[in-house]
Amino acid sequence: MFKHYYPLPWPDKNFCDSELQSLTERFIRHDKALQELPLILIPEYLLSLCSDIKQQHPLIKQLTQEWLEYARKDDERLRIERRWIPHTPVYIPDTYKGKQFFKIAKAIGDIPLNAPVIPKNQNQGYWLKTLHYYWQAAGVTFAHQLLGIIQDPLEEGGIINNRLPQSIIQYLKLTRNIDIALFRILVRGQRIIKTWARQNKISYPFNQPLELFIEILKQYFLIRWQLDPCNKDWQWMTKQIQRDNISTRIYLLKETIWKESSPDNAGYCKRKEEYLDYLKQTNSWNNNWVLAMQAQMHKNSKYNNHLEPYLEAYITAMQEGKELFVDEFDWRSGKPYKKQLNGKQVTNRPLPIQGDVDPLGYIRWYYS
Repeated sequence: MFKHYYPLPWPDKNFCDSELQSLTERFIRHDKALQELPLILIPEYLLSLCSDIKQQHPLIKQLTQEWLEYARKDDERLRIERRWIPHTPVYIPDTYKGKQFFKIAKAIGDIPLNAPVIPKNQNQGYWLKTLHYYWQAAGVTFAHQLLGIIQDPLEEGGIINNRLPQSIIQYLKLTRNIDIALFRILVRGQRIIKTWARQNKISYPFNQPLELFIEILKQYFLIRWQLDPCNKDWQWMTKQIQRDNISTRIYLLKETIWKESSPDNAGYCKRKEEYLDYLKQTNSWNNNWVLAMQAQMHKNSKYNNHLEPYLEAYITAMQEGKELFVDEFDWRSGKPYKKQLNGKQVTNRPLPIQGDVDPLGYIRWYYS
């Protein structure tokens, strides 16, 4: 872990953040990392300009700085101190579809910082900001999958492909597959979910499936935060247990919740009932949509043939993305730990880690 930063020799000129970032990246090599993704709506005729010229255009420069000023307020709230914020602008055509893209991507990207959570220490603040950057990227990739408009951001030549590590790119692809599969279920099953809610006297305050989808993501984020940074115990849930849990959930959804259990499999019948009880007790839309699908599939109605492909696609995406449900860190008493790789060997016990900001403004994690 670095002990001291030497000041960078910037001339006494009032550089804006975009100019500072461009200048540093010309002279200082840095590792790829998660970063701020400003969503910039611009006239279509400006999209064809090269990146350097776009950054210098007065309108784009103003919009980018306004976004970064808002981002600085988030830094202040989370007590993150850095000279400037590393960022990659995402230029979106200022059209009807472009505004829809902006709205969807921002709604998803803002979930971590709009969530009712308060970091209890500085490491939690760094982690919340790290999650914010990941969700921003996930929002952009999801919006692209729905609307197109820009080049696929995760593929070669895409806006964030060369800015993030390949491991993060792969995680974002898995996240996108799960999110798109879930969203398609909500679209296809909108009438079914509404009917189920009415029959069970549960409020359905959503005007369209996208609103329900965003609410499910919000609830999912809160659950993960409560299980991870908010874990006050001195013990953590091992990664193997986490893998077993998600594997069990996938099996239950595939073989018992959305299908009738085999009478010969008493063990899974019991686990199915326990899982259904858990879903009902939580009374959240993160689980309610599953119950609505379960009720519909057991009716054996004509709609099942239309639903099954979407449910199967969701299960497949979940199976392929199981590692997304395994925490990167082990949180104990609100503090992060991680096993260290020594050569080809992994330490038996997780070691404490510490978040910090490097000279270029990127959030990094180091062993204490």
